[in-house]
Amino acid sequence: MAVGPPTAYTAISYTHLANQVAFVAQLQAGRLSKYIYTHEAMWQYQRVRMAEILELDGAQSDVTMQTVFDQDSDEILSVGRDPGRLRLSQSSDLIVGGKPIGRVEVSIPLFALALQTTIIAIVSLLMGVAAYFARALPLRSLHGAVKKLRDSSKEISHRTERLAEAQTIGRIGDWSYDFGTGKVWWADEIYALLRYDPNFAITYERVMSLYVDGGGQRLLDMQREAFRSGKISVVDLKVRRGDGTTGYFAITTKARADADGKPTGIYGTIQDITDRKEAEEQLEKLAYHDPLTGLANRALFHRHISDVIGRCERTGSTGALLLLDLDRFKDVNDTLGHAIGDALLVRVAHLLARTLGADHFVARLGGDEFAIVLEGLSESLNCESIAIDILGDLSGTTVLERVEIAVGTSIGIARIVEHGASATDLLRNADLALYRAKEEGRGRYVMFEPGMDEVVQQKVAIAADLRNALNGDAGLSVHYQPLIDLVSGRVTGFEALLRWNHPERGNIPPTVFIPIAESSHLICDLGYWVLRQAVMQAQLWLDAGAPPREIAVNISAAQIWNTDLVADVKTVLGETGFPPELLCLELTESLLINLEESRVRSVLKALKALGVVLALDDFGTGFSSLGYLTQLPFDKLKIDRVFIDGSTDSVRKAELLRGIIGLGQGLGMITVAEGAEKPEEVELLRTLGCDVVQGFIFARPSAAEDALNFALQQDSRALIDGAETMHGNTAGPVSLAG
Repeated sequence: MAVGPPTAYTAISYTHLANQVAFVAQLQAGRLSKYIYTHEAMWQYQRVRMAEILELDGAQSDVTMQTVFDQDSDEILSVGRDPGRLRLSQSSDLIVGGKPIGRVEVSIPLFALALQTTIIAIVSLLMGVAAYFARALPLRSLHGAVKKLRDSSKEISHRTERLAEAQTIGRIGDWSYDFGTGKVWWADEIYALLRYDPNFAITYERVMSLYVDGGGQRLLDMQREAFRSGKISVVDLKVRRGDGTTGYFAITTKARADADGKPTGIYGTIQDITDRKEAEEQLEKLAYHDPLTGLANRALFHRHISDVIGRCERTGSTGALLLLDLDRFKDVNDTLGHAIGDALLVRVAHLLARTLGADHFVARLGGDEFAIVLEGLSESLNCESIAIDILGDLSGTTVLERVEIAVGTSIGIARIVEHGASATDLLRNADLALYRAKEEGRGRYVMFEPGMDEVVQQKVAIAADLRNALNGDAGLSVHYQPLIDLVSGRVTGFEALLRWNHPERGNIPPTVFIPIAESSHLICDLGYWVLRQAVMQAQLWLDAGAPPREIAVNISAAQIWNTDLVADVKTVLGETGFPPELLCLELTESLLINLEESRVRSVLKALKALGVVLALDDFGTGFSSLGYLTQLPFDKLKIDRVFIDGSTDSVRKAELLRGIIGLGQGLGMITVAEGAEKPEEVELLRTLGCDVVQGFIFARPSAAEDALNFALQQDSRALIDGAETMHGNTAGPVSLAG
């Protein structure tokens, strides 16, 4: 009597507490494993977050200590009150990716159980002694002990209820499957999570059918791993719910075995992780897709093209990288605003997706640069034909926000693996081909060739030297070509022309370095430099007592779109004191092509308000509307040399030239013919009524001193010729430069 009751009470209570603590350890390990799964790299340092995950309610945390150890049994975190030396501890492994990375140990104090056992032992002992004297006393004591045991059982039941509540809050439910009976058991929480009626008849086959996208096979593989290792295994699967929707759930599995180690079943938990998975998918979309167009971004492009390169190398298949950007996109952004520019990029993305379909990969690398990765090419499906289709779909005009915008693109192509076995090489070579396509006139595609690298590198070097020359005025100079009045023969002005004497390469023609300046965005700085130098020189001539002569300076389209040209002109005139009516700004007709003219109109009107002269250069070569001649305030019409050359040998050319001169005169504009090289051409121009001629027949562009000397000599000759004409000499007053 003195030994039996306390021994039985201790064994029953200890076993019950041990099962309870083991359950808590497994539950907490499962919860923590799911968190570590998404933060595996730094999980040991996330102590605050892990403490929140492990936290129990106030009453339970007062009597429970939870400790997290890593794989080397080093303590990472401890939550709860230390139960002291007399404790009951159970642990469960942290399993991430099928591998143990640590464990969770749950401990509770055994002081209460020891005290109860001691009391019962004492009572039992007293009962044994008292049995000799009275039978009532031991019965009352035994009743008290039984009452305490009943209260302890109620407390254990209450704790179990709290654990069930914690499962509900954590959206976790437990399950089991018995091999012997083939019976599947679900906790009530699982029915709620999967949205099935509690009367839903569950069988192993029916449960396996709920997993979609091959999830059933993945679960079987995971369960086999659980049997092999004897540890908890975790897998995330997509599950079909009872209402027809699908969600993501984390399935944990542990094998159950009998005393001989023979498997008798499996059990584990299911946790709803749909919100987390959707958040991860959204983050991945943000990380790998362009938010404006929805296309793949640069990061996803690099990952995809690396995969394609690998497949092409393994299988011998062919592929290609097409690199393209939009023609004159910067002009759209600068003149119409970034909102229209963004809308244009979205429209282009849709056009590319429509042209290529779902068979090819399209990415936006940034700005107006797009990349297309082609795979599985053949004779019938080749990159050239696809490039032609893209050029066709991206050419013409489109209307955005009631504004008509010209759309066009240039394409550079590099073959996989022929032109590069890495993303870096392919991008570089496709970019070289794209550079060549732009250089050849835009709106076309060019296939990479090995020699392009050397050519482009040379142009890059020239661009760098040009930038250095501009910064230090090293080798750059302005030459001046005279403009001759056909009636008086006098020099009415000069056109300022930029020249570059490179210290190593010698004289580099403008036809070489001007396109490089345009592509390297130096043209605006060069234009301002020439304007300032020319006006300063013209003022020096005036200060030296030379007759007032007009100075003409070419203005690039980039200066209209990308700089404050009006402010620049005002600054130069203010610095030099040069009369604005002697400054002529020449703008090419191409400035008016395919561009919204409101900015051009406002800039030209502001320049006219300053008092400068405006000339429309290269007339007849830009295919612009003649309506611009009546709408924009041009003072001069410069006839391109293409209409002068051969005009004396062709009646049709001569009549065309007559029409252009007549058009200028009819609009009250001074007509200037460029490129005259023969005496008969000059005579024809005089006969047709052209006002001014500029060409090699009179003088080539020369340095300032030589240009002024020529002008003084020409004026003297014109004066002599005029005097002779007045005295009866009818010979024309043309004086040619030998």
